[in-house]
Amino acid sequence: MNPMLFVLLSLPPGAGMEFDAYIQWAESHLSERAGVTREVKGGLIHDWSAEKFIANRRPEQVVKLLQDYDRYREVYPEVTESRLISREGNRFRASLQIKRKKVLTVILNTEYEVDYRALDGGGWRVMSRSTKVEEAGGGDHGFLWRLNSYWTITPAEGGVKVLCRSISISRGVPTGLGWAVKPLVRDMPRESLEAMLAATTKALE
Repeated sequence: MNPMLFVLLSLPPGAGMEFDAYIQWAESHLSERAGVTREVKGGLIHDWSAEKFIANRRPEQVVKLLQDYDRYREVYPEVTESRLISREGNRFRASLQIKRKKVLTVILNTEYEVDYRALDGGGWRVMSRSTKVEEAGGGDHGFLWRLNSYWTITPAEGGVKVLCRSISISRGVPTGLGWAVKPLVRDMPRESLEAMLAATTKALE
């Protein structure tokens, strides 16, 4: 990637405030399906959800896989490095290096705080919130500023139902560079979510 192609950006304060407000609303409506890219001042909020049924598995098996952060690089195609930083009960801190490639290649060093909550009826709710997103090499092209993921894992007849909702914020698409930037900032959030859920299913089958 040619570093001269883009103006380096940091998360604009207005966009950050709008993202925080959106997250506050979304976390009270996690059971709702989502599929939207929303323009905010200085950026785009991406809110997508996907669902899978995994036969002959229990919620605890899904949770065990999700908590095995040291193994993420073996399970998820976008993760090139992964490690558990710390654990206190059902609260985890994890570090993931993510490689996204579509026209351009972007490598991101990210960290998350993740809460695992048991639900009535044998299900689980997983709330993963990014605490650090840095582009490798010291740049900031704004392909991803924040990334939160929410998993709802519920027992179902013959298996388990897994609903994942991903909410992130990125830069907008600058005039004249849509051919290079648009696939990353508009298409990749949805595609990454679908790939992550597919990899989770495959690892459990």
